[in-house]
Amino acid sequence: MNFKKINHGKTGNGATLDLTPVVDVVFNLLIFFALSLNFAAASRGIDVKLPTTSSAQSLQADQLTINITKTNKTFLNDKPVSDLDDLKKKLKEKGDPKALIVIRADNDVSHGHVVAIMDAVKIAGFNRIAIAVDAKKIEKQETSEDSAN
Repeated sequence: MNFKKINHGKTGNGATLDLTPVVDVVFNLLIFFALSLNFAAASRGIDVKLPTTSSAQSLQADQLTINITKTNKTFLNDKPVSDLDDLKKKLKEKGDPKALIVIRADNDVSHGHVVAIMDAVKIAGFNRIAIAVDAKKIEKQETSEDSAN
């Protein structure tokens, strides 16, 4: 920030603060956060409403994701797959059979279709399969001891 001395003739010392750099920084931060939020929303990709469960666990591993939408459209890592044979072919191209396959099936997809996808994954040589779910929020139930306090 630059402090400038201004001579006003009679008054003597007058110091001002240049706010231009501050405005530039705030403007750049605004643009950065706006773009970050936009990319975060776009990276969610495929609209899948996952079933909920109270025993969900998060996984951190090398993984491939298979998304199945409500209309039974299938995607491998956000790229469309035409049918089960195409899915098998693309999985074999991915290589490492030790990778974890995460199946994100919409809540309205039939069980039979998910089983068919799991079978195609097994045929492609992958043995580690996980089903993605949303964690159910468990509310603490008030007991008689809690209400007495």
